[in-house]
Amino acid sequence: MLSPYRVCGTGIILTICTEAHFALVEPPSRNSQGWSIVGPGCPGGACLFFVQGSDIGCHTVNGVQTWKEVLFHACKHPDEPTIPFRDKQLGTYNLDFESSKPSTWIDWTKYHPWRKPGSAPVADPCGLAGGWLKAGNVGNGAKPPQGIPQGMPGSKLSKLFKKTVWIAGGIAEVAWAIQANHGGGYQYRLCPAGSNLTEECFQKHPLEFVGDKQWLQFGRGLNRSNRTEIPATRVSEGTVPAGSTWTRNPIPACGDSYLGGACDDRRFLTSPFKCSSTLFPAPAPGAFGYGGAACNFEHRDYAAHPRCNCTNQMFADHTFDFSIVDQVRVPDTPGEYVLSWRHDSEQTPQVWQNCADVRIAEKGTAEPTTPFEKYDGCEACCATTHGICANCTSCVTNRTGDCAYCWTPLPGFSPAHAPVAQCLGHESSTGGPPAWKPGDDLGLWSPGCTKCWADDACNVETGSNHDVRTIV
Repeated sequence: MLSPYRVCGTGIILTICTEAHFALVEPPSRNSQGWSIVGPGCPGGACLFFVQGSDIGCHTVNGVQTWKEVLFHACKHPDEPTIPFRDKQLGTYNLDFESSKPSTWIDWTKYHPWRKPGSAPVADPCGLAGGWLKAGNVGNGAKPPQGIPQGMPGSKLSKLFKKTVWIAGGIAEVAWAIQANHGGGYQYRLCPAGSNLTEECFQKHPLEFVGDKQWLQFGRGLNRSNRTEIPATRVSEGTVPAGSTWTRNPIPACGDSYLGGACDDRRFLTSPFKCSSTLFPAPAPGAFGYGGAACNFEHRDYAAHPRCNCTNQMFADHTFDFSIVDQVRVPDTPGEYVLSWRHDSEQTPQVWQNCADVRIAEKGTAEPTTPFEKYDGCEACCATTHGICANCTSCVTNRTGDCAYCWTPLPGFSPAHAPVAQCLGHESSTGGPPAWKPGDDLGLWSPGCTKCWADDACNVETGSNHDVRTIV
């Protein structure tokens, strides 16, 4: 449900071994498969929909890159950045020169997406599962969420049963969260639901941020009564589309190395998880670091990097318990829309994108959706949503033949400290998905299909304004 992006090299470029990245939290995204597990930083594996090998000024995405391409650039004529080198207001990585750290000697993020927000190319406006069409070479490949084909476009995913309702001309709350802190910044955009979902369509409808404040919201990112207000850092100059506003990631990664707080097993005299400084001041106590991906690797990665092995409790300690909340102005035109959240990385040549479905209603004709309601839906279990477990309805008492798939862990990235998904066999006592939080020792997890089928929950209109249910 998580995926590693690994940049391995020598000399100035150092090894990054990270597991997962960023994800949209509110509204719930198509990319989450209707699951909240591994939230807030990666609900349902949503943080694995991105693209890698994306530099400013390039016409197309390079895909899986060599470390030299990551360090320099992936096309012959990259663009010049509009966020200056070591800009202390908008920059998020490599902000200070240190003679003892070769990684600070040159501007190695110069062509990475955040240095000219919105200008780097993407392959799909809702991300690609695993970041590219193939897993890639050893050292810089990635895997998709469990049960999702490698390279599947996020725009082809089915809508959730739950749809978010906003009121035309009003203010809506949106949020995203961090699993691996690559810095950078983000924007929210809309595309009419009847249009082709392309990056060009979303660029025509960027949403306006409201005010100069944002919030860290705790309780797995969902507790609206537990918020800390922080200043928002926004930029509208040198962005794409021209004049559109982007917001800097407010959470600083660790300042001890190029890795930003990801495990660095070359540190033989100190802990490989050392985080004694930050790249810029933290907006609130404890709001800094790399996130849960600092030590949540696949078992094969632990074999290659044994000093990076960590316990369930260490994973919980690294995991951020908050989402980053902003307010946006809702357009005046009612209708059905798709929301695309785009996050441009600075540490790496990557762009994260998730999509959600929104209905904008005229004032007085509908009630707005209450944001941040925990949602575990039946999407994975239903044929109408092309669910990955939809073919298991006749396999509840049969584990042989084609039904063996339903009783086998789903393929995809399998982190050591988060459950592996399996269609059947690991439901809660009520038939729903079992509860899990970072730090829990739960090896296998099932999405609650037996309860979905018993409740006849699949027989609803996909994308209707209807909460199928919340399973506790």
